[in-house]
Amino acid sequence: MSETLSQYSALMVMEREYGRAKINKFLKHELNRYLLGRATEREKEQPLMYVENQQYIHYAKGSLVMYTLREYLGEDVLNAALAKYIKAVAYQAPPYTTSLEFVEILREATPKKYAYLIEDLFETITLYDNRAETAVATKTDGGWDVELTVKSTKFRADESGAEESIPLHDWVELGVLDADGNFLYREKHLLDAEVLTVTLSVDEEPARAGVDPTVMLVDRNPDDNTVAVELR
Repeated sequence: MSETLSQYSALMVMEREYGRAKINKFLKHELNRYLLGRATEREKEQPLMYVENQQYIHYAKGSLVMYTLREYLGEDVLNAALAKYIKAVAYQAPPYTTSLEFVEILREATPKKYAYLIEDLFETITLYDNRAETAVATKTDGGWDVELTVKSTKFRADESGAEESIPLHDWVELGVLDADGNFLYREKHLLDAEVLTVTLSVDEEPARAGVDPTVMLVDRNPDDNTVAVELR
């Protein structure tokens, strides 16, 4: 409740001062920190809403989770939920508020199509293996058509680290980037099968394409989310 929310506040200040590219770099660092922490956990990993004294969760994972929620809900919606929570619990006498109350307010603010995020981000230990398989671009009269094939698997882990795959019905960003790393296409698509092939149209010559290209989700191997585009 204290560290994750302070991390989110710091992220917003950092974004305004240094720009989104720096945030993405920082969040990749936080993801790696979280993955390393859970790999070396000697006792039990807790979901974010139940964490206590596990810095790799309430700092590293917390940063990624709150920024991801901002990306899906929009900053105004998330800030309104935070303001509602603060108004409800500020200057309390005992018994004090808990993460359970906070998460319920977030749940109320989350659109139905994204309702699964609350369970995935806060209530459970959920991970992904998102991977770009191939990206082939064909020149058109107005630009390029990029045929992108991605593979996505979703996992749920228990406190000991044992993982099992679970059904995928998630909204995940697909992206196409130019040679300078600027987005030519960036939209959320519903992934409900392990393998998806889709054609994305862009105005300029593409260089890379992939799934969850800025790594907003907890990905076990974030380095294979994009692949070089083959031009034809």
